Amino acid sequence: MKTKILENKRKKKEHLLEAAYSLFTHNDIKNVSIQDIVAKAGVAKGTFYLYFKDKYSLRDHLIWREVSRLFEDADDALQSNDIRNFEDAVIFILNHVLMSLESNPIALNFIKNNLSQGVFHDQLHAELEHDEAYNLKQNFLNMVKEYHYEFPNPEITLFLIIEMVGGSCYTSIVHNDPLPIKEFKPYLFDSIRAILHQGAPNE
Repeated sequence: MKTKILENKRKKKEHLLEAAYSLFTHNDIKNVSIQDIVAKAGVAKGTFYLYFKDKYSLRDHLIWREVSRLFEDADDALQSNDIRNFEDAVIFILNHVLMSLESNPIALNFIKNNLSQGVFHDQLHAELEHDEAYNLKQNFLNMVKEYHYEFPNPEITLFLIIEMVGGSCYTSIVHNDPLPIKEFKPYLFDSIRAILHQGAPNE
């Protein structure tokens, strides 16, 4: 009985997430009400408040989930390739994420330049179940240790890199500004490699 109740709660939450994602990706969030979300999800309004404070916390949850999926898919792809260099591995993951966003304009427009929010939203991370999404920060720290790189603050290093990618590539993909994304990537990746190389072990 307890398992059935938990499964029913999980389904209701998922219905809310799916309904909100559909509404948020086709409308400005200001024009979407909680009533719109619960009506589309087929749940009672009170159910919404069991999981989310307001529609903005729900949007943040969705951004975090979408970004987590992007990086998890990229990491899965990395594991199937024989890449044994830290800097190459980071660039591979970032390039995979960018290609995914290029091919999914709906997700790109939803996330916009909030890529770092999906990685560094600590309050949201604390609220979610540990197995609910991919933890990029922890995986990055594990890679830093595995390849014997040293940074004064590796989390800040990761934040700077994600900000560079998220802040610049939305404009590049959508508006071809300052360059189309294929032409922009070499400049971006060279800059990221320069940041990462500062922590490279002494040879």
